[in-house]
Amino acid sequence: MKERNTSFKELSAKQKLQYIWDYYKIHIIVTVVLICAIFSIIKTIKNSNSADLYVAYVNVAVDEGMTDELESQSGLIISSYRDLLITEDPSGENLQYAYASSMKLMSAISAEKLDIIIGDSFALDNANSSDYLLDPEEFIKANNPSLLDEFEPLFIRDDAGKAYAIDISGFSPFSEAGYTEPIYLGIIASDTNTESKLSLLSTL
Repeated sequence: MKERNTSFKELSAKQKLQYIWDYYKIHIIVTVVLICAIFSIIKTIKNSNSADLYVAYVNVAVDEGMTDELESQSGLIISSYRDLLITEDPSGENLQYAYASSMKLMSAISAEKLDIIIGDSFALDNANSSDYLLDPEEFIKANNPSLLDEFEPLFIRDDAGKAYAIDISGFSPFSEAGYTEPIYLGIIASDTNTESKLSLLSTL
């Protein structure tokens, strides 16, 4: 051990940095990702204290025009988390990004700053298996039963028959976006912003 320490001391500054990077690369990357995710969620929360609703877009590309249109239709002030990525088997080039997205979602949910997830089937399946989502059928029955006839055919159900998402591919602005795969909406299991969640559903 002493000989190893001595040899490290004898390395040049550049060699020492290379040695540290080679042996602690994963630790450094994970630490940086965590720090970035924490600062990102803190910044979002500080900048969105006046929001009526918090929406995360996962595995689906949306631009500012689409989010603005959704705000205009609903009459809500919506704070959006865009360009999040959740994937089952991320490649090396997007591993850190997918990990940061997962951390951002968990942080937002823990801070009660996430109400809705909009994404592809994998994103909603993942959120459901993580117990992030409530049953939209029961939510609508309890809070605005008049919406049930419209949404009942669009519920996505698990193997037990419980609804966990809604197919919103046919609703504006998503119907005009040219997506090749269906787009789904899930409601975060929390008691926050119930009226705003209902307002969004009512205007789809």
